[in-house]
Amino acid sequence: MLPHAYGGVEFFILPAQSALGQDAARMKIAFIRSAAAFVLAAALCACPETSVPDGFGSGPMPLKEAEWGGVWSPVDEPEETFSFQVLDAAQGLLELRETKDGEKKDETFTLALRQTAAEKKEAGLCFAILKDKKKPAGGLHLLRVANNGRSFLLWAIDHKAVNAAIKAGELKGSVRADKDGDHNSLAADPANAAALLAPRFWNWTAPTVMVRR
Repeated sequence: MLPHAYGGVEFFILPAQSALGQDAARMKIAFIRSAAAFVLAAALCACPETSVPDGFGSGPMPLKEAEWGGVWSPVDEPEETFSFQVLDAAQGLLELRETKDGEKKDETFTLALRQTAAEKKEAGLCFAILKDKKKPAGGLHLLRVANNGRSFLLWAIDHKAVNAAIKAGELKGSVRADKDGDHNSLAADPANAAALLAPRFWNWTAPTVMVRR
């Protein structure tokens, strides 16, 4: 595994011998503050460009409250804090709350961790379905636990790559045209979960790096 330090936090990217790790190594991931610091809430402010059903992936990722519960924040935006709580450990379901200045109510989201077909080969790697509790669709991300559980990396999906793959019949799903652009909807098919482990479907250069506070 390859050690990296970002914002004073050391973590590991995927092993170089894996397909995902080779892609990351080739790109020489540069964690630039302005690029990497997209806040979790920003990913949920609109209907996701690529959505998946709750059951996407090969099954839930079992959780422990001690490993996930507490306050987390982006490594380079410590003032942006999120309270994590395990809602259903067996189903891999987390609740995220962000308190915004000047607002009486917290913004509440859910994060469902789902196993990939490679979870045994890539320890700590899973799909993460992130969504506003008030919205039916969830955005798909790739998550990797790092730093002995003290941090995790969250990669956004490449919507254009998914869009092209659906239209080419490489992924099962549909594309809906809207005034603000196409919206991709992926089916909860095992073939999709396996295909989406290909490096081309992820934005490697702009992860969110979250650390426990």
